[in-house]
Amino acid sequence: MEQTAKFFSDAGIGPMQAALRDLATRRALDIDDSARMFAAVDTAIADGAGTVWNAKLKYMWWRPVTAIRMADTDGNDDTHGVADWTPLITSPPYPEWPSGLTSVVGAVSTALSRLNSDGKVDLNITSAAAGETRHYATKARITREAVDARVWSGIHFRTADEVSIRTSTKVANWTLDHYFQPTD
Repeated sequence: MEQTAKFFSDAGIGPMQAALRDLATRRALDIDDSARMFAAVDTAIADGAGTVWNAKLKYMWWRPVTAIRMADTDGNDDTHGVADWTPLITSPPYPEWPSGLTSVVGAVSTALSRLNSDGKVDLNITSAAAGETRHYATKARITREAVDARVWSGIHFRTADEVSIRTSTKVANWTLDHYFQPTD
């Protein structure tokens, strides 16, 4: 659990772009297919990020560290705060819901599973924080691990991650349905 949490603490845009470059090289994509892949994936990421940040700033949900430490102030007699609780990784200084990282993972995995003729994601992602490279063949595996990692790290509630996966999947599907169709 801890290793997966650390892995996804450093698997955002930079490592994802490196994984896309590696995919283009391993699959020997020509310039047209490479350009289409990067444009489609990065448009889905950007549109998903805009959606996430709009919601973060609209709803302003508190992070687990705040909720757990201050649970005795939430008006519910059945919850009690744990004043010294600390997440595995440092909580970011912005609202919790929805999750930015899982939005990226959902957008990338959806776009790639549609663009790759075999329906696979086929990503090798390297995380400096975890000191390892992992291969993700399917959307199901990478999204499951990303959601779990963010919860295990203590910076998100599961709902934030699951909503982000669903939202970015819809965004990526819309992007691919309306743009980046193959041409002769």
